[in-house]
Amino acid sequence: MYKFNYLKKHYFLIPIYSLLFIVVILIFLGCSTNKKKKENTFFGGKIKNPKGEYVYFYQGEKVLDSAKLNPQNKFSFNFDNLEEGLYTFKTGSEFQYLYLEPQDSLLVYLNTWDFDESIIFSGKGEAKNNFLINLYLEQERNEKDFKYNYKLSEEEFNEKINVATNYLLQTYNNLIAQEDEEPSEFFEKLAKTGIYFPFYYFKEYYPFHHRRALNLKNFEELSDHFYDFRNQIDLNDSSLISYGPYLTYIKTYLYHLAYEEKENNPKKKSLELNFMEIVNQKLKIESVKNDFLASGVWKALTQSKIPDHDLNEIEVFFFAHCSDEKIVTEIQKSISQKELLKSGARLPNISVMNNDGLEMMVNKFTGNQPTVVFFWPKDLAQIDFVHDRLNQLEKQYPQIRFLGIDRNKSDEEWREFVKNKRLTKNNQFKLVKNSENNDLFDDEMALTILVNKKGTIQNGYLFFNDQYLSNYLKNLINSNL
Repeated sequence: MYKFNYLKKHYFLIPIYSLLFIVVILIFLGCSTNKKKKENTFFGGKIKNPKGEYVYFYQGEKVLDSAKLNPQNKFSFNFDNLEEGLYTFKTGSEFQYLYLEPQDSLLVYLNTWDFDESIIFSGKGEAKNNFLINLYLEQERNEKDFKYNYKLSEEEFNEKINVATNYLLQTYNNLIAQEDEEPSEFFEKLAKTGIYFPFYYFKEYYPFHHRRALNLKNFEELSDHFYDFRNQIDLNDSSLISYGPYLTYIKTYLYHLAYEEKENNPKKKSLELNFMEIVNQKLKIESVKNDFLASGVWKALTQSKIPDHDLNEIEVFFFAHCSDEKIVTEIQKSISQKELLKSGARLPNISVMNNDGLEMMVNKFTGNQPTVVFFWPKDLAQIDFVHDRLNQLEKQYPQIRFLGIDRNKSDEEWREFVKNKRLTKNNQFKLVKNSENNDLFDDEMALTILVNKKGTIQNGYLFFNDQYLSNYLKNLINSNL
């Protein structure tokens, strides 16, 4: 999450060529904006050490536009009648938020080697966006620091939170004092969500981490006022559903309630089912409710030791309450994949084509060393993420073979993709259409299968972006020793 000293990024430390770039662009904008309609909104910049060819501009989960980096690693977007709001830009496996108002002319400079810490905004809209990125970084630091505070008493823990929030609020007030106009209602809500909600998140975790930190047998009783902040939270604020601090807190809060249900009701032992029932009861925004319901199923599917009865109950509840047909189809396919990829079994027949055009079965390449079989996603930004993480994992785990399978490109596009991404040809394959089991794997997600040295499945249902993938890979290596 977030590192914050307001104006902690010392601009005079920026390389001189970066400043010159910003100055030149601003001059260009000053000369050209008079020729454009006044309602135009501009966003552009320069990326040092890019890890992808494109920059993607999102509103929520929807890609509004993409821009290819030019030879100088610069990009630009122009929008007519763009509404005030929270947006994101993505490049490679990284993303960051943007707050834009109509007629903003915003530039960003960043270095992917130190992505978030290097971001500097300039131009019209710079103050608010520099505030938000510094708020993000400060809260990221707080997340690391607060793990040492869970051993504190409730009173001491609350005092730590009060000191931190007061500092951030003072920084926000300093920003507003320097602005010519009062901030919009939405920006104030956005800023205060970024200030308060990470600490609400810590408070939801406090009883669990406190008990663990002090090695207590039972939870300590908390005061009646510890969770008073919950009364002020709108669980269905459509303007914030794309903002990480808001959505992360909402999910954490609902899981807390699900755990309490599990502890207090002997008949409610399935945490995921409890979570999904609470989601269905409390969330009214269909897109968020459907996503949370799906996350409950996917989390259950990735658990290798979940009882069949519990998994069946979770699946039945999901299909009864999810209204998104696309998600329903994805879950149906995921369930079939899970049944086909059981731990201890051998890989099913998955027919692929190698770079020379020869057809073969994937299991031909398993059984000699620990192997990760993964499928390339369809989304361009996700492809960049998988590619970036693949490079990291191959260096980190040289004893593991990573086999990639494409499902979405033509033969020519696929070969060009392998070449441009500098992938190892012998480890890249293309799924053969109309072959056995093709329908089960011909989807958009980065499904990942771990196969041990014996050639049997160790984890049959994971994703390449799983935050615990490295732990699974370590277990895969250890199982082969």
